[in-house]
Amino acid sequence: MKYLILFFFIGKIFSQEIDPYELINKVSEEFNKIEDYQVNATITVDVNFLKVPETKATIYFKQPDKVKMDSEGFALLPKEGLNFSPTKLLKNEFTAIHTKSEIIDGANCEVIKVIPLADTTGVILSSLWIDSELNVVRKVETTTKQAGTFEIDLFYNDSEYKNLPSEVNFIFNVENFKLPASMTGEFNKPKEENKDESITGIVILKYDDYILNQGFEDSFFEEEK
Repeated sequence: MKYLILFFFIGKIFSQEIDPYELINKVSEEFNKIEDYQVNATITVDVNFLKVPETKATIYFKQPDKVKMDSEGFALLPKEGLNFSPTKLLKNEFTAIHTKSEIIDGANCEVIKVIPLADTTGVILSSLWIDSELNVVRKVETTTKQAGTFEIDLFYNDSEYKNLPSEVNFIFNVENFKLPASMTGEFNKPKEENKDESITGIVILKYDDYILNQGFEDSFFEEEK
């Protein structure tokens, strides 16, 4: 019995070696080195009842959470998937818990659960898979009050901007995502007999040609009247 107790306390000690707040701070510090960026994006939408052509776009970002997209055509894109910013996700007070370690895309990741303390964001819980070597997030699972649960998978390459994603996959429940009013009648709705089935949508963004720190003015991100 005493050996079981000893192993229990040893396990507790090792599980506490990883500080979730330190990991999150390192991710934020790495991301905050970027003041703004411009990047070309290819956007692919995969929803079984909706046909959307592949879209080319230019995405602009400025700290902490300003985003603008110039697109050649219509792009069905949930706003949560347009730009993942750890600064935006973690701007309010939260509790963080390290739960386990996993390997994603060949990288060792620590899984951190983040629980907001303020009831202002609509987010109930987020799980972050943090690459502790590059200090980047490789996966996010977020549960919200209004839009259910969605997942963001982030992929990186060995380019000059290795801490910015080369691809982002946004996976969501179509039933919880509000389609734009302009889309009414432009797609084939699911059959009635399948109305109780969960329909998953995937938006894939592939990024190319990052340009960093151009000094965008806030007015650049204001919507045109």
